[in-house]
Amino acid sequence: MQCLECGRWLRALPAHLSRREGLTADEYRERHGLAATHPLVSSDLSERWRQQTTARLHAGEIAPISERQAPAATVAAGRAGTARHVETSSRPEVRERHRAAVAKGRSLAHANKRAALDALATARGYTDWEDLIRRTLHLSVNRIGQDVGRDPGTIAYWRDAILGPGWKDRDGRLHPKRQAAYDRLNRMFAERGWSNLEAAVAEVGSVRKLARLLGVGSHTLRAWQLHRRDPRSDATKPHPAAEDRR
Repeated sequence: MQCLECGRWLRALPAHLSRREGLTADEYRERHGLAATHPLVSSDLSERWRQQTTARLHAGEIAPISERQAPAATVAAGRAGTARHVETSSRPEVRERHRAAVAKGRSLAHANKRAALDALATARGYTDWEDLIRRTLHLSVNRIGQDVGRDPGTIAYWRDAILGPGWKDRDGRLHPKRQAAYDRLNRMFAERGWSNLEAAVAEVGSVRKLARLLGVGSHTLRAWQLHRRDPRSDATKPHPAAEDRR
């Protein structure tokens, strides 16, 4: 590894730091913003020492630390480690390691949840969780939640995550509630003679005022306008669930 003081490459830094740089290991780590556990010995040399120590333990040449160290010393070492953690928590490398650990933990938790959902879907005859989500778009989130034993919010989250917030079913039709909202906006705009969102805003004054007038959210108005501009959309095509209700 490279010494950050002089640039030399060495297999172990502690002796070099003491003889040539006049620094202890802790002083070196602090000066360069390194974690208290940042290794100062090359990985191959560290592994060799570990194997030698293990061999001596098995041969009975040395005793485990737990047998050589008094309980009070173990407690003191733990307190010293905690104090060092607090002292070094502001160092750049430590902050970066913490951020990486948090991100890894979240990613792992997400993967574990997804694996559990895949197993749940497989047990019900689907290929995986994504297959279940795509093949049940004609059902409400409450109905699916009851069938698979999950909260409706979980179903809604995965629909958005897999298909996007403006998802359509496998036949290209919108979610029934979104379709109903868009149909209502189509009627209200037609009754007032507005050709599009820009024309309505020009008359009313702002998107927020228009949303209050029509009793909808501003984000719904913008999503509706984007839907109208998409030539692949068909706002007049009824959804199967709507036909069933008729």
